[in-house]
Order: sequence, then C-alpha cells, then structure tokens
Amino acid sequence: MNPYCQALAELRSRGTHELKEVGDQWRTADNIFWGINAMFGPLVLDLFSDGENSKCEAYYTAEDNALTQDWSARLAELNGAAYGNPPYSRASQHEGEYITGMRYIMQHASAMREKGGRYVFLIKAATSEVWWPEDADHVAFIRGRIGFDLPKWFIPKNEKQVPTGAFFAGAVVVFDKTWRGPAMSYISRNELEARGDAFLSQIRREAERMLASTAPRVVENVTPAVEEEPQPEEKAEQVEPPSEPEFPLSSAGILAQSGVEVWACAQAAFGAKEQYAFHESRFAHSWAADSVEQPSLVTVTTDVINRALGLIRKHNNKVKLEAFMALNDFVFEDDAARNDTQERLAIVADEAEQEYGLAIEDFLLVAGSIEPKSWNNIRVLRACVRAAVETREQVA
Repeated sequence: MNPYCQALAELRSRGTHELKEVGDQWRTADNIFWGINAMFGPLVLDLFSDGENSKCEAYYTAEDNALTQDWSARLAELNGAAYGNPPYSRASQHEGEYITGMRYIMQHASAMREKGGRYVFLIKAATSEVWWPEDADHVAFIRGRIGFDLPKWFIPKNEKQVPTGAFFAGAVVVFDKTWRGPAMSYISRNELEARGDAFLSQIRREAERMLASTAPRVVENVTPAVEEEPQPEEKAEQVEPPSEPEFPLSSAGILAQSGVEVWACAQAAFGAKEQYAFHESRFAHSWAADSVEQPSLVTVTTDVINRALGLIRKHNNKVKLEAFMALNDFVFEDDAARNDTQERLAIVADEAEQEYGLAIEDFLLVAGSIEPKSWNNIRVLRACVRAAVETREQVA
C-alpha cells in the first residue's frame, strides 16, 4: 500500500475527526452529480473514489491509482463517460508514479482524450492555477457556490466540526475530442441541482414501479369474528403528571444539542458562561422556539435581540470560514500557517461586512478567486473586496 493510501486508512480508522482533516476526501452532492450526469452523461466510471463514495458502479480507488489506468479502454467496455471530483492534495508519487496532483490529473485527462472517450470533471473555478485545463474542450462555469458532503467515515470530534454547504465557485470541465458544442458556457447552481433532483425523482419512481410489479401478492385469510366473553373491569392506571423537560445547561451542550439560535439567546440574555442555570436555559429555549428576531411569547428588549442576532451571524460566519479553510487545507504547510491565514481572512471579512454589507459567502467568493498566497496580505484582500464591491455597484 502506498503512503497516500496508508495515511487515508489511518485517518478513516480514527474514532473522531476534525474538518481540517478531511482534506481531499469531500464527496460530490448527489443532486450536483446527477445534474452533471443529465447534461454530460451517462457517467459510468468514477475516477476518484474511496470505495464507499463512488457515484458509479465502476470506479478507481486510491489503491488502483487512476493516473496509471487506461480510462479510454475502460470506457470502451462501459459505453459511457467518466466522472472525476479530483483530489486537490499536493502532488505525491509512489514508485515513480504520481498518485495525486491536479497538474498530473489534468495531463492524464488530456492524454486519455486523445485515445478517445469523454472525461467530465467538477473542479474549482481557479483559472489562475498552473493546473487549469486550457486544453479542455468545454468549460461550464457554475454561477453560485457549490458545496460538498462529508465522507461517510467522518465522525465529528466536537460540536465545532459542523460543515457549511458554501465552499467555492466551481466549473464542469469536459475533455472530449468529438465535442462540437461551444468552448464555454454558464449554468446556475440552482439549475444544476434542479436537473439532478428531477433525475433522482425519475429514478425513484421507476424503482418504486419495479418494486411494486415484482412484489408478491398477499391474500388475506378472513376468519369469522368470535364473540369474546366480557372481561372484568380493570382499575384505571394512575397517570403521572408530565415531568419537567430536560434542557442542556452547558454552553457547549446547548450549542451541540439545541443549535446556534438557542445558544445565542442564552449568551445574549445572560452573558457568556460555561454553565447556565435551568431557568436560564429554559428561557433561551422558549425565546428561540418563539422567534429570535420578533418574540411574542417572551419579553426581550431590543438591544438583547440585536445581541443575539449578532452572535448568530458571527458564529455562522466562523463556521463558513472554517469550512472554506478545511477545503483549502492542502495550501498550508502546518496548523500555525493555517490559523494565521484564517485570522487574517476573518479580520477582512468582518471589515467587509461592516463597511460594505458584504456577506461572508460573497467574501469567500472573492477570496477563492485570488491566489491563496495572497490570503495573508490584508492589503491585497481589502483591495480585492473594494474591487468586487465597485463591480457590484456598477452592475446594479
């Protein structure tokens, strides 16, 4: 087993995981895959699978090393197209053969294109990267951020390991020398997901129809009713009054079990504590269940409501930024570099929201459109934010 596979096996065997450890193992969302399949399929060969997350019946795992395989010959047997959600980890070799590395993945795709077949990739829309496939036959840029699912083996270490669906701008890249369509197009994420959902709905309907047609018919045996003898009356059981509901009392427990809104209500009303009294937790749960922004069943002052809304927004922004960093973890040499970059991005993201009203999702789009090495340069980040805001105002 090569070192890459050994590291992956060790990671999967751990009892718990952190988001930053997922690395290049994020899964394509089902409706995104089936939307791509509807447009460029049928997709019959998954080029990069861990054996559990494969989107096609035929697939290559890291042990198979797709970069040593003849994709064209395999597609000739399968009569369809290949799909790849490629690993973005640093290029690595084993016995002289590359296992990972976007530059080498794209090079192999180009070589397979010449042999024949269609190869469809869902990749980051990073046109400035050295691996960007300039020789692709078609690029469909996706309008709107795309998200990925966690691998099935992921077990969160704590309540902070919560992913967000918003990651980066993506593109569908097609290698196919028989392609006769335009070199470039655009599709919205919503449209792509809608096509995928429609495709999945058709699959489910057909599966249900086939299941119904093959299910054995059951003939019920009808037996005559037998008159039962009257039974002596039993004493009614004494019903105990309902007990007081249990609420988590620790700050971490409230966040993990009840969600960010209840957690924010508790902090806004009673301050940041590690442990809350029962009546404080109950109040926070009642307020959140009513309405954080416009409560009618509990009395909350405007300043406390605004404080809660700010805490919710700040927490959600942090989660989204952490997910963005986790997806781009391959860029950083170590945790210290990663944490330093995240802190700088957080500073500029907060400034952009305060000064321009730029949502965290839009800020991450800006960050994702520039070279990762520039993320440590606050001046460059600010300039990119200003440029994005000016462009938005001109369009408006």
